[in-house]
Amino acid sequence: MKVADVVIAGGGIAGLSAAWCLARAGGRRVVLLEREEVLASHSSGRNAAIFRQLDGSPGGVELAVRSRQLLDPLMASRGGWLAATGVLFVAHTPQGLEPLLTLARRHGIGHAKLEGAELLGRSPALQGGAAAFGFEVPSDGVMDIHGVCTALAEESRAAGATISLRAEVSRVLTAHGRVEGVELVGGDRIAAGAVVLAGGAWASQLGATGGAPLELSPLRRHVAQLDATVPAQAPIVWCVDDEAYFRPESGGTLASPCDEDAYPPCLPPEAPHAREMLAEKLARLAPSIAQSGVRRGWACLRTFARDRAMVVGADPRVAGLHWFAGLGGHGMTAGVAAGELLAATMAGGRPALAEALSPARLLR
Repeated sequence: MKVADVVIAGGGIAGLSAAWCLARAGGRRVVLLEREEVLASHSSGRNAAIFRQLDGSPGGVELAVRSRQLLDPLMASRGGWLAATGVLFVAHTPQGLEPLLTLARRHGIGHAKLEGAELLGRSPALQGGAAAFGFEVPSDGVMDIHGVCTALAEESRAAGATISLRAEVSRVLTAHGRVEGVELVGGDRIAAGAVVLAGGAWASQLGATGGAPLELSPLRRHVAQLDATVPAQAPIVWCVDDEAYFRPESGGTLASPCDEDAYPPCLPPEAPHAREMLAEKLARLAPSIAQSGVRRGWACLRTFARDRAMVVGADPRVAGLHWFAGLGGHGMTAGVAAGELLAATMAGGRPALAEALSPARLLR
């Protein structure tokens, strides 16, 4: 039987961030197991690559800011990780923007209010739409997801972690209220005193195999690449009251209706009504691109706890079992800092966000 100190189940942004932060701290044999042939092949690799700091969930802004501080030096020698095109938040009324503006002021996130001609100047595609008010966060933008995940994997291995592909964990092994390791599909076992559940939509099912069920809900969201073109350096446009977004991508436009419907863990198919829903929302937001052709469309899963905060930390029911799940679509923006938070709690620390994100809150 193989032996490790920590086994991480899942090779998306959560698992990779955990592996990097645990391995660089030293002193532990870290093994990451990913069921697919490629790392970050599910939600971490099927999203719109948007780095958006303003998120109202507990710890969302703090984790995004800290992730940037960690990614800048990690990616400095690799050509960077962010195209800072800006995110332009728009709404039908000024009141619709106030919650995000309050967050920006509270956390010192630089922003500029826009309306009328200034708003259309930043995004001409809004001409004729219902959004009349906006503000821009210039430091947000589009991430290099492949670059970030590759760097995390390389640096984790350099720090001593082992990453195995096509290695699917079937259950968490426990005895007398404590983790003993994991069993893989096929019967192989790895003994370990700590297991991190970082399997995205599959994390809840895997926790249940170790006697620690936790309610996490995968929700399907759709994205489509349209023929319509917007300037390559145009900001990401995100409507906050009739939620939808669009941004330039590969000579076309990437857009989402920000939909949510419950879906079981899998690689989800595109729903028949998704493109119609997107066209209806874009007709209200950016009429000039609403009727453009669709080059391709796809769906991904975003997994949430019931309070929509991330789940990061030790499970109080099973010693040695740790959660890094429920990232709710903010994994690429906040995941690296959340991995640092997890590593700190596993080392016995009590970071400021530990209680707010602990799985214990969902069991009370």
